[in-house]
Amino acid sequence: MENSNSLPKLIEKILRSKGANDEQISMLVEAGIQSKADFETIGDTQTLIDVTEMDEAIAESIMQWAVGKPAQQVAAPEETTTNREPIVVESADVVKCIHCDTKQPKDYKTGDLCISCGMQAEPVLSCHWCYSTGPGKFCRSCGAEFVASADYEVALYLKQEGESKNAIPGLIKEMSANDKENVWARIRKNA
Repeated sequence: MENSNSLPKLIEKILRSKGANDEQISMLVEAGIQSKADFETIGDTQTLIDVTEMDEAIAESIMQWAVGKPAQQVAAPEETTTNREPIVVESADVVKCIHCDTKQPKDYKTGDLCISCGMQAEPVLSCHWCYSTGPGKFCRSCGAEFVASADYEVALYLKQEGESKNAIPGLIKEMSANDKENVWARIRKNA
């Protein structure tokens, strides 16, 4: 019991709150433990049990206080190295070709051909929902996503069938060539 005086009173009180009795505190002092840092040298619960012959539950409680949670629970998630692209902020009037993504010159006008690939950089499409026309990927009148010119009649048919404005482009993208041919057959039959 006289050996327990070599531990600071605060540490002794903490050890008692963790379940250690006078005999176990004496075993810790005999093992050379004089501060919280000494528990970090011990490292894990099993080593503390081996050194002091302490009860496993008490040793685990003391080690959790002294060194924190076990290493396998604290392990930091693996850092993933991602190659992040730099963020480029462009003005709202920048037009890029929908085919090759090349930035068009400042004097570009809707319907002009791309300076890189020679195709129409921003084709003028018809909206299947409100029937207006315009460039880009979305209708500037109603916000519907444009569909390819070849699928315009299919989109009109789907609208007639009661599909929603936002669902039609997705449905057309999911359709196979056979599905589209079946819709075309129904369109021809109703014409």
